[in-house]
Amino acid sequence: MNIRLLSINIWDLPVPLPGCGRRFRRRHLLESLSRTDADIVLIQESFLPSFRPRLAAALRQHQPDHFFSRRRRCYLLPLDTSGGLATFSLLPLVQSRYGAFRCWNGMKPDERIGQKGCLWTEYTLNGTGMLIGNAHLYAGTGPGAGRARSFQVRHLLHQLDRLPPMPTIIAGDFNMAIEHERTTAGPTGFDLMREAGFTEIAAGVTGTIATMSPSRNRFARYFPWPRLDRRLTQVFFRGPGISVAEPPSLCLEDPPVSDHFGLQASLTIM
Repeated sequence: MNIRLLSINIWDLPVPLPGCGRRFRRRHLLESLSRTDADIVLIQESFLPSFRPRLAAALRQHQPDHFFSRRRRCYLLPLDTSGGLATFSLLPLVQSRYGAFRCWNGMKPDERIGQKGCLWTEYTLNGTGMLIGNAHLYAGTGPGAGRARSFQVRHLLHQLDRLPPMPTIIAGDFNMAIEHERTTAGPTGFDLMREAGFTEIAAGVTGTIATMSPSRNRFARYFPWPRLDRRLTQVFFRGPGISVAEPPSLCLEDPPVSDHFGLQASLTIM
């Protein structure tokens, strides 16, 4: 069978930035999600519990992950408990787990507050288990940020090693583009994923599917983000019986609903 997957960073920050057009973006996001034919919808930066019921209403035929309604407070800010990640599915959901990435000295304050990580959701397809990871990694440009992402990819793979082995898809906002990813030392996150046996759905190439596009998206034009178009959303898969059914394509870009465009992919599960 084919599985249609949609991944989008919705840029729903705890404190909205000036000029971010939140009301406009939210309205078009909900309209677009209500029309999606994706089997799996992976959302990043859904930090605000107050907006999550509206996402669920737009995706009313989809089942949310088990962390979807939980909330916490951080410095009086109302936040979710899964690092801004939310997974919706038309497939039978077995269970969800959330693994926050470790913090370190010198970590950016907003990254520490966001508690980014990977939301693991287990499904059953034709009696066989399948695992989907919804991930969001450290933001920033330059080798230092690249090394931080490599650290988080190692943690992500360590989390995966502790889960039951099954065909696995890991997608989301990895904040890295293979053409530009560098580290101060050691392998990049792409190198680590390849060494772990994962295939990226477009071989890590951007081409016409740049999800962060200052040239096309006015919401992506902010300091200190570079003017260069990049693809920061990645879809990795590993395991027998998983293959690419159709080339990935952009979605949720006209009008843009975030500083990112959405990415949709189709995978065949045997």
